[in-house]
Amino acid sequence: MTAKLYYEDLYDREFDAEVLSQEEHDGKYHVILNRTLFYPSGGGQPCDLGSIDGIDVLDVHEEGKDIVHVLASRLEGVNVHGILDWERRFELMQQHFGEHLLAGCLWNLHQIHTDRMRIEGENVSIDTDKPIALDAILEAEAEANRAIWADIPVEVIYPSMDEIRERARKLPPEDAELPIRIVKAEGVDYVPCCGLHVSSTGQVGLVKVTSVENHKGGSRIYLRCGKAAYRWLDSVYRELRKAEAELVCGYDGINEKIAILKGQIHDLKAQNDATMERFLKPIAENLVAGAEALGGYKLVRHVMQAGQDDVKRMFRLLTANNREVIAVLAGENSDGVFLTFGTHKENKGVDVRGAFRKAMEILEGRGGGSPVCAQGWGKKSDVMESALASAVLELKNNVK
Repeated sequence: MTAKLYYEDLYDREFDAEVLSQEEHDGKYHVILNRTLFYPSGGGQPCDLGSIDGIDVLDVHEEGKDIVHVLASRLEGVNVHGILDWERRFELMQQHFGEHLLAGCLWNLHQIHTDRMRIEGENVSIDTDKPIALDAILEAEAEANRAIWADIPVEVIYPSMDEIRERARKLPPEDAELPIRIVKAEGVDYVPCCGLHVSSTGQVGLVKVTSVENHKGGSRIYLRCGKAAYRWLDSVYRELRKAEAELVCGYDGINEKIAILKGQIHDLKAQNDATMERFLKPIAENLVAGAEALGGYKLVRHVMQAGQDDVKRMFRLLTANNREVIAVLAGENSDGVFLTFGTHKENKGVDVRGAFRKAMEILEGRGGGSPVCAQGWGKKSDVMESALASAVLELKNNVK
């Protein structure tokens, strides 16, 4: 059984150990030592990295009661010296206990349980058991940072089961046996945990929520802690300064400037829509006038050098007020080919989906829709004419 030195002193950075076993797996070496400072991955916390006798440690994980160190090459000696990547370890400790602080404050203020925690790079995420509003999350964030400024000692204790049941925000499994490792910051958090943490709340430095999304009936909260939070805020500040320069205003005027720009964009779009409507309307009328008869309908087949917005606009001009038209439209630009097939929305006897699928197969595209309107993008613009011809033939075979 590997002795877990990381539980004896969280701040040790180097250690000596004896190699108990060493096996090669796919060019890497799986090493078990009699003692280690390297924390294995688990419970949402990534493993420690570093080196053993100068050889990079690529991964650390548990196998039964042993800690397996995955090394880039073979160790030559039996007695070895390990060195942690301390910067990584300390940031993981900040991230892990920063999550504890926010989770504890969510429970203390709002009785919100956190179901899981995950550290991925500089991001920490926690899932809650029910939805929670952003204002409530930010209230918990503020309380977590007040706990950081108070610099409360973080203790590891092994209390009685009665005390755990009375105080813990998250209970151990029913069949759990003592001793149970509890991580405690008085007045803030008290929870079973086998992870690594800082020695006082002040060493977390900062907790900052970065985003929130709905997730499986609850909320997924993303946050950054400690040095990672500082780096994130620094990048946000730098982007804010760029925005100030572009908008020619201070940060407190950015929202007003954006509102003005959005209004201008809305007006320009309306003007563009009206201009395109005037431009396309006579083209649509000529297309209908020269359309091929198909049963009781007029078949309009037309290719535009345009994007999907103009193709959709043409489709509306052709079909919105004309129940006689079946439109087979294509717009070609640098993005590929955009197709819109359809007819008036009340033409229950027409179904363009078969023709549309024929065209999409040839164009190697994707899309879909209803019997009276199908749309999608195709990749192979060089076979567009063949795709449209196939679609028209399908319509002629099926529309009476």
